[in-house]
Amino acid sequence: MLQSFTCLVALAAAFAPPYVFAAAPTDSYTDADPAQAGYLPNHNMDPAVVDSTEFGLLWSNKYNALEKFYAKPLVYTPNAGGPQILFIASSQNWIRTLNAKTGAPINARQVHAPFLQAEIGCNDIPDTIGIIGTPVIDPATDTAYFFAKTYIPNFRTAGNTGIFNGVYYFHGVNVNTLEDVFPPVLVDGSPSDNAPAKYFVGGVILQRPSLTQIGSVVYGGFGGHCDLFNYTGLVIGVDVNQRKVVANFATESGPLVPQSNIWSENGGGGEGGIWQSGMALATDGANRLFWVSGNGVGHENQGVPASGSSGCKTLGEAAVNLAVGEGGKLSLTDYFQPYDYQAMDGGDQDFGSGGVAMLDPGTFKGTGVSRVCVTSGKNGKIYILNCNNLGVSGYKLGPGQTDGVLQTIVTNKAVFGGVGSYPLEGGYIYSTPVGYPTYVYKLGFSGSGVPIFTQVGRTPEASAGRVGVGIPVITTNQGKEGTAILWMCDPDAGLRAWYAVPGADGLLKRINLPQVNGLNKFQRPAFGDSRLYVTDATGTLYCLGSPVNLPLTCTSPVNFGSVALGSSATQTISCTANIPITRISDVTVGDAHFEVSINDLPQGAIAKGSTFTFPARWNLEGATVGNAPNASYGNTAPGIKSTALTIQTINAVEGYSSKFPLSLTGTQVSQKPFLVIAPITVDYSGVVITDPEDIPTVSLPFVISNAGVSPLTISGYAFTDDELEGDDIDFTNVTFAQKPYVLGEGFSSNNLPPVGTVVPGGGEISVDSMFTPTDVGSYTSYFFVFSDGGKAFTILEGSASTAAIANFSISTSEGGWLPEQNLVMDFGKVAPGSTSSRQIRICNEGGSVLQISKSKPPSGVFRPEDPNALHESQSIPVNECAYGTVLFVTNAAQPNSPDQTFTNSWTLNTDDVDFGVHEVQITGTVVSRKVGPTNSTGQPVYNYLGCYHEVKPGGRLLVPQIYADGQNTLERCQTACNNGKYVFSGTEYQTECYCGNTPPSNLYKSEEFRCNYPCSGDKSETCGGLQVGTGGFISIYYDATKFTPSDDDPTGTGPVSGGPQTVQRIGNYNHIGCYSEATQGRALSGKAVAVPADGTTLESCGAACQGYQYFGVEFSNECYCGNTINAGSVAQASDDVEINGCSMLCGGNQTEYCGGPNRIDMYQLNASLPVPTGTPTNPTNPSTPTGGPTNAPSIGAYGYQGCYTESANGRALSGKLNPVPGATLTNELCAAACQGYTYFGTEYAGECYCGNTLGVGAVLATGGADPTQNGCSMTCNGNATEYCGGPNRLTLYLLNTTTTRTTTSETVSGTASATATPSIPAGPAIKNTVSTWSYYGCYTEATAGRALSGLQNPVAGATLTLEKCAAACAGYTYFGTEYSGECYCGNSFGAGSVLATGGDDPNTSGCSMLCNGDKLEYCGGPNRLSTYKTNSSLTSSSSATTMTSGTSSSTSTGTSSGTSSGTSTGTSTGTSTGTSTGTSSGLSSGLSSGTTTGTSSLTTSIAPTPTGPITVQSLAGYTYLGCYSEATNKRALSDLQNPIAAAKVSVEACSAACSKYTYFGVEYSGECYCGNTINAGSAKVAGDTEAATGCNMLCNANVTEYCGGPNRLNMYQKALTPTSSTLSTESARV
Repeated sequence: MLQSFTCLVALAAAFAPPYVFAAAPTDSYTDADPAQAGYLPNHNMDPAVVDSTEFGLLWSNKYNALEKFYAKPLVYTPNAGGPQILFIASSQNWIRTLNAKTGAPINARQVHAPFLQAEIGCNDIPDTIGIIGTPVIDPATDTAYFFAKTYIPNFRTAGNTGIFNGVYYFHGVNVNTLEDVFPPVLVDGSPSDNAPAKYFVGGVILQRPSLTQIGSVVYGGFGGHCDLFNYTGLVIGVDVNQRKVVANFATESGPLVPQSNIWSENGGGGEGGIWQSGMALATDGANRLFWVSGNGVGHENQGVPASGSSGCKTLGEAAVNLAVGEGGKLSLTDYFQPYDYQAMDGGDQDFGSGGVAMLDPGTFKGTGVSRVCVTSGKNGKIYILNCNNLGVSGYKLGPGQTDGVLQTIVTNKAVFGGVGSYPLEGGYIYSTPVGYPTYVYKLGFSGSGVPIFTQVGRTPEASAGRVGVGIPVITTNQGKEGTAILWMCDPDAGLRAWYAVPGADGLLKRINLPQVNGLNKFQRPAFGDSRLYVTDATGTLYCLGSPVNLPLTCTSPVNFGSVALGSSATQTISCTANIPITRISDVTVGDAHFEVSINDLPQGAIAKGSTFTFPARWNLEGATVGNAPNASYGNTAPGIKSTALTIQTINAVEGYSSKFPLSLTGTQVSQKPFLVIAPITVDYSGVVITDPEDIPTVSLPFVISNAGVSPLTISGYAFTDDELEGDDIDFTNVTFAQKPYVLGEGFSSNNLPPVGTVVPGGGEISVDSMFTPTDVGSYTSYFFVFSDGGKAFTILEGSASTAAIANFSISTSEGGWLPEQNLVMDFGKVAPGSTSSRQIRICNEGGSVLQISKSKPPSGVFRPEDPNALHESQSIPVNECAYGTVLFVTNAAQPNSPDQTFTNSWTLNTDDVDFGVHEVQITGTVVSRKVGPTNSTGQPVYNYLGCYHEVKPGGRLLVPQIYADGQNTLERCQTACNNGKYVFSGTEYQTECYCGNTPPSNLYKSEEFRCNYPCSGDKSETCGGLQVGTGGFISIYYDATKFTPSDDDPTGTGPVSGGPQTVQRIGNYNHIGCYSEATQGRALSGKAVAVPADGTTLESCGAACQGYQYFGVEFSNECYCGNTINAGSVAQASDDVEINGCSMLCGGNQTEYCGGPNRIDMYQLNASLPVPTGTPTNPTNPSTPTGGPTNAPSIGAYGYQGCYTESANGRALSGKLNPVPGATLTNELCAAACQGYTYFGTEYAGECYCGNTLGVGAVLATGGADPTQNGCSMTCNGNATEYCGGPNRLTLYLLNTTTTRTTTSETVSGTASATATPSIPAGPAIKNTVSTWSYYGCYTEATAGRALSGLQNPVAGATLTLEKCAAACAGYTYFGTEYSGECYCGNSFGAGSVLATGGDDPNTSGCSMLCNGDKLEYCGGPNRLSTYKTNSSLTSSSSATTMTSGTSSSTSTGTSSGTSSGTSTGTSTGTSTGTSTGTSSGLSSGLSSGTTTGTSSLTTSIAPTPTGPITVQSLAGYTYLGCYSEATNKRALSDLQNPIAAAKVSVEACSAACSKYTYFGVEYSGECYCGNTINAGSAKVAGDTEAATGCNMLCNANVTEYCGGPNRLNMYQKALTPTSSTLSTESARV
């Protein structure tokens, strides 16, 4: 044992060189042991305690709903000391630490939102998929490592979720704080080292095995989800020092393996997943990894034997040894692939359902074998391998081209997981097949000394008959013989335990444990100091152990050593009292051969701290060899014996146990020879006869051993098939005339030891026996061995039968069965809210038991009635059938809802080799009740649209109201709306009917259960609903011939015909949105079209503007054309005309919208569409494209560079990803979104990327300028006249440093011009100064609380920049930014906040995250702040502006950022010039009116930059009321909500938008509200400062002003008498 423990410690130390190993001996910082041998000697698990009432449930914890724990708990003692902690990680991506002794929580954190199981249609892991593989803790650094599955929105497809937006991150967290020790590493996109065309796509794969750490690299195995999608098994290695992926080894590579880049294609990759039922990749610290793969696609080995060192590239269904090379890279050393692996593929008999166990080399070794590996899987075989030379196993290198392994143990029983081992008492391994007992195999040796194993025992109890049975693990008490316990986790029975060494009857003795629920799949306990931890299928965590408060501390276990039969031995036991003890009341032992007298123990009170001793005697003087019938104690056969001694106390102190158990153990020795045969029964199981001319043979060993001291001589052999209880038994002697030697009918051996063979004391001989049936039937032989050490027998038994034959069928609705070849389960049409059922039947018409080898049932609306029906590994006896009932459970639906067709599948396979994979296609259609008027086809005119919330600003969703009475029904309301030719019909509040032509915005769509009021005229129908405090809900129906719903845009609606609509296409122009007018001049200035006599229509405007890039309609009758959209004209955020302002009907067509006041419905030319017939073009427009799509030479300040490839590892441009919606992408929109970056590029028609450098490997594509050759041939989704890259190709533009921008602004009299040369950003950098602040360094967070706690997050996180944080923190000594979007202010640093190591390099200091509002600045990082300190030596420079009549020219040098707005009216004469230099940032606004005459000049000096943000107290037309709370049941101001975009909110902007209302208020940085009353519950908040009132958040559009706060508004009221202001120094602020 000492050797084994030393190896374990050395291995753990090897994981983290050159650091010092720091884990406590009783810690479990990996899943079991790194070698996966399943033997744990160091956790103080004394069987005398475990098998007593002193071992029980100490505590249990339950966490979130539906949260599961597939990753096993880890037990760890931090380097700083303190109690053991428990580290757990869940399927919901939560990580937690707890006190391992009490279960009290320490820290908790959700690292990501989890991936949703519903995305993939695979039920192996329900609900959510987060952290599934067991993490590993590095004891040198207190760091836990794990992989977590989550999403990156819009990563590969549109949307926040979706299979292909699924990704994996690799994390390292400090176990003391759960904070990241480095930014999470994104694994996605990394190519395989041995198959570069295959790259990591996190959405289609699963990280199931526990993690393994070797040096600084952590390795994890990846497989598939139910063999769905395009995946290949992978081993990923992440170097925790370099913080990047350094190894990516694919299980399947080479030309024989499929290679498809269609992620959804099942079988598009090589498969060969690594999952191992959660077992870790095994290692012994010798820079190698062992693992087993599942079903593969490529089959390089095709019948011709191959060495395991041949470099096979298709490693599906293989046990593999990878070498760990320099830098953590992986390469194939050798492998073993079963000779029948292709048949295993066909039958879904996953070899990879179990992992590799590397057994203790101190025990499990033999001739030519220094380390033994064991693996097993679903194919019913256990393979014994030479770890150090898998090459000799290879493929078909055994006799007759079978497996060249040390031994194959054929069980015909599927195993998920692997084996456990016990290296003491001769050496044992343990295997638990699904639905069978745990079988025990003992180490033996062949005649040449090669290790082989023989079944010698089993548990009396069977495991659950379904997938999920755990992995055996064995503990001892400090490595002592006689103290071994076998532990098993069962999905039905919970936790079980047995004494690990079988008794003479071949059975393991059960240890009774407290009952816990059925445990989660593939678990094994995690052990701490005398405690263990398991999780059940509901997510409950259990801790079992012995009570902390024991009255005594005694010597345990007590070892008597070797004691001969006929003699005795005595040991002295020493005990110390932990508390005052009144007296010892009793002492008992479990085996009568062990003797202890109560008289030898203290008779009275025992003081705390007192020590006493007493003798214990092992008396074998009268013992006889053999079992004692009806004895109350164990047998007296030679071998290791153990029992429990229990001291019972009466304690003087409450709260302590009254029983103290300890272990007695010793080795019983017979001086005479003693014959033993093991196992008691040699079970060859069933032989399937498929060809009478070629009947297979099954081989199994049994062992003849001498348990005595003296030599044993074999005197003969005989066998009989008579029952041994009978009086007349006929024996047949075994003869040695010729091989094979007959051991009974059907049984034989080639190496039975001859009569006269001498077996030395303690020696054994392994006999290879064979079962070769001659016909179908059962075979039994009682085989006897006779010797001078007694006689013994074993039972040889086997059976032969014909093959299993599966018959498959699906039930019909009439109760019959479809033909076998029909794989469609069609439920037909069903009613909403109903449940229907169909059945799948699999019958066994063969002669052998049939087993289901694969079963992937459906989930969702289709689901099994019984989750365990037709489960994987289910056995179907001969002439019996198994059934699986599928339920179609539909939700309730409103009348006239569109028919919904649902589909799913159930994938099944059996071990019938002719059966093959059956994928049952399940389908059904939900058909709702039809009501209301019908069209010519008999279908309802109106279809159900949804339940909508009546909270639209300014009025109802549908107008007008038709009626309100007690006879309201859906039919009546729809008929009324149809008669009025309305597009929409709606019912509300039981009695009300509404019609309308304006589509309701999806902004107001609500959950269906909100519409729950029965119609007043028909209680079976639903007519809206009401929720107290939030308003009413309306049930809306639509005319499908006039309206098409759009669910893609949450704020938009589809087009309407027959009612007012925003037309999406006019001729060859597409609608691109509702735009504001330009800030100076018209948005479109190319042409103004005269209003036709009968009014403007979209069609007339489009025809008049042919040849222009854009046309727009405004204010009902105005039509404009142009080739550019001028400065300041921007698309409005909403598509709802009531919100965006484009709500005026066209003067010539009242069914179309034609802009609004200061709003234009904008249309853009689509050159791929034909010009309408008879439409005039604009011959004077030189920029009109005529030859199809082109690459614009320049776009704004960017010049075209060519067609570029993507980067080799990651994106070519990685500064900003997809800032523009893909559906509307143009190069112009991408250029605008990438302002401030050196490059922008468009790809795949709808993707936009920005960056300051090109990634490695991004180069000019071959093919020249021809898009059909270079690959940039896809036109932009938003403009088909432009190219937007292609697959893996970018249309690339570079910022032109010589571009000169000239802006022209209109003035009252005069002109102004300014010229500025933009500089190319050099990439993100640390800013040494920000205004009057100096960079102070990268600081850690405080240990308790925030580093800076004066003011927290005064700036909206989404727009954070250093400048905004600096402005918000005016008046404080320090400010700091953290995690891209957090801002903190303070006058001192909190305790524990220190300068981070790594200097000023963001990559080493940790301050490496870019600001959300400026990607060229650093804003801290995880647990790191970019800090700045006020510097009195820095001042803000201000500029003065002189205003005169005539001509004014101004030259500006430096940098200016911010926005200036204002209005000037009146007349000014005179002449003045002025010059401004310096830097200005901020927002300038003002209102000036008046008249200045004469020759004098008026000079206005702009006030210096304020030292901090202010609360605006007054502005034109409004007076500040104070900081107000929100109302109790609605908004404080509810007449108009958010009339301007959040990014544009300032006090002035909100004031202008609310000019028609009495009050306006700003809230939460970016919200603007208007109203004529302040609603109930809103009141002025007391406080003298912004921090005290809560109105302390800065305006998004002006960081020098406050715009409310959370649930707080800066409230303003319209002045009673309009005021005017003269131009003064107060009229403009910087």
